Amino acid sequence: MKFLKATVIVVVACFALVAADAASAKDNKPNKGGKKKDGVSLQIEDKPGKKAKGAKAIPPGQIKRYTRGAKLPSDLNYKDIGDLSKWKLGEPGKGNRYIRVDDEILEVTDDLSTVVDAVGIVGDLLK
Repeated sequence: MKFLKATVIVVVACFALVAADAASAKDNKPNKGGKKKDGVSLQIEDKPGKKAKGAKAIPPGQIKRYTRGAKLPSDLNYKDIGDLSKWKLGEPGKGNRYIRVDDEILEVTDDLSTVVDAVGIVGDLLK
């Protein structure tokens, strides 16, 4: 019987300590206005791994990618790659040529109607 009384007292004391700790933790939380009850303001800093906000990235669904067999638009802004000596590119296939569209290198048919192959990114293919 003494053992049961001692156990009950220990359990009640543990609950009292947990409740007191929870009550003191509740007092330390700031209000919605960012201030504690005693009037001290808090400054919330960004998380350490969070990147700085810069230019917004283009959403993945809106990036224009050219794939094999894709038809090229007639108003496409491109540059011909005629001199292959400064590029890590082999000769294009018969009836094909390389063009640069933004940051991509494409192998297209001579009449620019169809993509034969999306070769790579400009930075990767420069010598």
